[in-house]
Amino acid sequence: MIATAIFFKDKEIILPEIAALSVGIITFRENKWIQRPIHIFLLPSITAILGFGINFLPIILSLKLMLVLIGMLAFLRIFKSQLAPALATGLLPIVTNAHSFLFLIAIIFFVLLLYFAIKLFNIKPTENSVPIIYESHNRWLIGLCLIWFLVCYFSGFIYFSAIPPVIVVAFESLNNPALKLKIRAKRILTLFIASLIGCLTINYIDNLLIAGLIDLIAVTLLLKLMNLRLPPAFAMVILPMILPEKSLEYLPFATLIMSTFFMLSIYFIQKKSYPKPIDFS
Repeated sequence: MIATAIFFKDKEIILPEIAALSVGIITFRENKWIQRPIHIFLLPSITAILGFGINFLPIILSLKLMLVLIGMLAFLRIFKSQLAPALATGLLPIVTNAHSFLFLIAIIFFVLLLYFAIKLFNIKPTENSVPIIYESHNRWLIGLCLIWFLVCYFSGFIYFSAIPPVIVVAFESLNNPALKLKIRAKRILTLFIASLIGCLTINYIDNLLIAGLIDLIAVTLLLKLMNLRLPPAFAMVILPMILPEKSLEYLPFATLIMSTFFMLSIYFIQKKSYPKPIDFS
């Protein structure tokens, strides 16, 4: 993917969430993602088209993000899917202000490639996986995003309104009320370190291919060290490659603040809604 972007001289071909999807499917065998393989192709394509179209509307960034978020969550509900990376592919064209149709072609091509990989290599859910039980927590995610978007708008940090991997992790956390506080804290730290690694490599290494290789190796080691299964961390480390240079200085700090806000807010929401399965330890 990065090599293709270098060849066509278009960074819009670099799609961070494709890295997360690839690792989640091929390496981690995320059960919720591969139980319905056609969703791997269908949903990211739909959300990417939705986000790409909304980006052309003559409205402020915060409103674009809110519209695409509500639209994407509606599609996930219609398909009864928990494919969280589909949220990132819809947010990405707005975050990066994508206007090239190469963006859409790249999304459709790479998710189709992943779909064929699942079929070709017969990638299946693990034996102890259980069928997906869809439960909508959309109201909580929309509410938290609305608060965050407004804070960013009025504080002048509007371009950090949506960091796609953080919203993906937030969506997944809402569907996992049994997640301990310690694991949530490790997720916050991992996203922060991944964003820091991505910013440092893109700042000091001119070759995107070498930078990408270092990023992916570094995040693999980081997840081993943290003992986490967190595919969005692979998207987080690549994200700095496609963001404006001026935003990289504050990206790790914004990632830390945003992920802390979402993770802790979701934790206390779930603590009130599901007091028994939540553990403060």
